[in-house]
Amino acid sequence: MLKSILFALSALVLSSLALPQNVQAAPIMTQEFLFDDGTSFGVLSVDLDNIDEFGNVLEWEAFELFGFTIGESFLFLAEYDPFNLAAGFSFLNFDVNDISNSFAFQGFWDGAFGEGFIDIFSTDGEFVDAGAFSLSNATLVSEPATVFLMLGAIGGLLLRRRQG
Repeated sequence: MLKSILFALSALVLSSLALPQNVQAAPIMTQEFLFDDGTSFGVLSVDLDNIDEFGNVLEWEAFELFGFTIGESFLFLAEYDPFNLAAGFSFLNFDVNDISNSFAFQGFWDGAFGEGFIDIFSTDGEFVDAGAFSLSNATLVSEPATVFLMLGAIGGLLLRRRQG
């Protein structure tokens, strides 16, 4: 009896450590950058917990364009409708460099127009290319702590079943 009470108490304490700090666990939203023919040339993932006081996303979890991982940011702003996460971004504006510091990308996308524009420069300011793009449908993935919590609960149930 004491052993099962200690097991339940320790499972409760360990699972509470894995809970996010906020009451609501925000998902990670991912959208792909698409050419007019539908081929993907980049991806952007943001954690919807990382917002400022106005509801804007100011940093990303993963950002890749043309196979280059984005590192340095001079400007990054993404907006979304918190009541319709499946709609994805409603506004996106960025001025970023890749990690290898080879290219600079400036882009703008507005959901009202449904189309965005991107300019590509070398990091010394020489113009390389420009074009229009659109964004794919949003993909929402639950926060990793939620997955960890569920795996811990399943492990506890399996352990409990084996002991019984």
